[in-house]
Amino acid sequence: MNEKLIATSFATLVGLFGGTAGAQETAVKLGVVSVNYNSPTIQIQTDAAIAKAEEMGWEVELFDGRGDQVATNNSAIGFIDRGFDAILNTASANTQMSAVIAHANENNVPFVSTFSGLVPGIIADIGSNNTVDGAIAATELVGRLSGQGTVVVLNWNVLPALVERQKGVEAVLNEYPGIEQIKIEVKVPGQVDDTYNQMTNILLSNPDIDAVVAGWDEIAIPAARAISQSGNEDIFVVSMNGDPETVDAIRTGGPIELTVAYDVPRMGTTAIDVIADALNGTMPSTALLTLKPCLVTQESVPAAGESVNFADCQLFSGETAPE
Repeated sequence: MNEKLIATSFATLVGLFGGTAGAQETAVKLGVVSVNYNSPTIQIQTDAAIAKAEEMGWEVELFDGRGDQVATNNSAIGFIDRGFDAILNTASANTQMSAVIAHANENNVPFVSTFSGLVPGIIADIGSNNTVDGAIAATELVGRLSGQGTVVVLNWNVLPALVERQKGVEAVLNEYPGIEQIKIEVKVPGQVDDTYNQMTNILLSNPDIDAVVAGWDEIAIPAARAISQSGNEDIFVVSMNGDPETVDAIRTGGPIELTVAYDVPRMGTTAIDVIADALNGTMPSTALLTLKPCLVTQESVPAAGESVNFADCQLFSGETAPE
């Protein structure tokens, strides 16, 4: 165990069991950084992590990069230089944070992330098996098209989780010669407006669109809005994340037919568990921790006011079909 982890563990034990006269408990100081905190999925997992850390008596400071990766990196390095005990990165590409990770390792500061990609030097990244999730979404799409049609693929191929989803989507779609793909790179930040504008233009220039696969739910919503406004009721959307707004849209009917949903709050709380263990010298058995997703369709969507039950849900459409 490194010296900083030993010191933190000792301070925690002093607070729990008492110590010599004048000894005081030292709260863990956690720096949280997110390049795009206001994105719904990122905000939910970040808020869940912060809430749990504060319940444990930790001091937490959040930095929202507002789409600026350089500012996000500088903030994380600043947390380390100010003596923070750990860094949590929520959905900022670890591939663009090598200097931060190196600085954390040099200072014996645990670096944990969610939905940010596996790279050397991190304690763990908590998320899902995104490549598989992309393949599941694409398989459901292909089945609905009977292997024929024109599909718009919307994504932002910077965040590792989204890159992996794209690979899963393409692995399926490329196997069907009857499927034509129109690949669109969405601009981030500004992803909602950009998706709506690009989707509107595609629909005006190409009347033969049959379906859309969105890399994440936040852009599925404006894509569906553009489809509804076009008056074409036959185009459908599949996505990934399970944001509450998307689940509601599936329940009420409309272009969005399904999403591969994630237990996003649990990703945040799991990250805090991993950090707490690391500060006490216990490392996870793997640096890539994946949580179970669920397939939410019009057949399996939870009732209004209820959340997806990740303890007892299905991931394949055949499991929700009538027996």
